[in-house]
Amino acid sequence: MSSLRREALRWYKILQRTKNEVFSGDYRTITAARQRIRDEFVKNKDIKDEKAIKEKIQIAKDVDVELRRSVVQAVRKQPTLFEARITPDTRKLDNVMFDPDAELPPPRSKKCSDKK
Repeated sequence: MSSLRREALRWYKILQRTKNEVFSGDYRTITAARQRIRDEFVKNKDIKDEKAIKEKIQIAKDVDVELRRSVVQAVRKQPTLFEARITPDTRKLDNVMFDPDAELPPPRSKKCSDKK
């Protein structure tokens, strides 16, 4: 088995594990993600070009990072109360308070030409 094929299978397994961790408890989403991951790998199984295979492996790595950093699960606890499941991998951005006294630039005007 070639090293690239082994690497592709390795990333297939990593994405399947990531899917289980990220969507923990959401069986419908887990099932959909499992099928989507499988479909993408099966669709690309006959690629022979080494460069194309490396690009697909890089996409798998990027998807793994995005899933881990960007997905936040929210569970409804009460009709108006949700609990967010934030992991150590979750990207946390700073919230900047809106300044009501900020000076905004005037809106740009679009000039439409009727020339034909």
